[in-house]
Amino acid sequence: MELQLEAVTKNYKNKQVLKGISLTMSAGVYGLLGPNGAGKTTLIRILADVLRPTNGCVLYDGKDIHSVGDEYRAKIGYLPQDVSFYGNFTGRDYLEYSAALKGMEKACAKKRIEELARSVGLWDDLKRKCAAYSGGMQRRLGIAQALLDDPEILILDEPTSGLDPYERIKFRNIISAYAKERLVLLSTHIVSDVEHIAAQIMMMENGSIQHIHTGGEYVQIMEGRVWLAEMPAEQLVEYQNQAVLSNVRAKNDCMEVRIIADTKPVPGAVQAIPTLEDAYLYLFNYLPGKAGR
Repeated sequence: MELQLEAVTKNYKNKQVLKGISLTMSAGVYGLLGPNGAGKTTLIRILADVLRPTNGCVLYDGKDIHSVGDEYRAKIGYLPQDVSFYGNFTGRDYLEYSAALKGMEKACAKKRIEELARSVGLWDDLKRKCAAYSGGMQRRLGIAQALLDDPEILILDEPTSGLDPYERIKFRNIISAYAKERLVLLSTHIVSDVEHIAAQIMMMENGSIQHIHTGGEYVQIMEGRVWLAEMPAEQLVEYQNQAVLSNVRAKNDCMEVRIIADTKPVPGAVQAIPTLEDAYLYLFNYLPGKAGR
């Protein structure tokens, strides 16, 4: 199985949202990281065949997905960034309706709905109206919908939006268990969503894929570029306007600051073990006041 983008661009009026993206994905979990406005949702919608590119094409096993049509769409589980629910639908109604749209047999659909409802923690809430669900519950219902027919390709746009920390961990466990011999693309601006489950992580900014590495490779890039320093709160107020900081915490009578810099940033700073989040901030040059942040 191979999903390939060839010079994909997308224009909205006079604005180019995607700028000639070319990449190849096969089985495994791929993370798509980038700030809001980077073009992630547009790219996701093109891969889900919801939106057509202005130029370029998407190939599934060498065939243009538009020529494959329904055959390609049947292989996809898709969770959009915003999920709409019919007001009178219960959680079970929604999943049964989704299963019918996917052409699933009733007996198979019933078994799968029960299995997934338990997995995402909605078993006791299937009789409740979707409109009464919390934002996190609606997100979990959307995840169950995307997994219903055991798709070969799973495309998730901001899937953990509205989920609490425990639900995020549970979601990552579900995806890790599901991903074997399948292609999973998870788009997010939350680094922890992909840090431990994605084999390849793509960093996107301004309509382009800027970097593609494993999590370990990103961490290697940051060796010698992450520092810990202590400074008074008064000094931090001024310093934070001219440096890339990945964390700040109170420590005794001063502040412990995690600084991202190519060289020792302040006297007394010591090197720290880097993380993927450090790489994200460094590679996108998250300086205070930078346009688009």
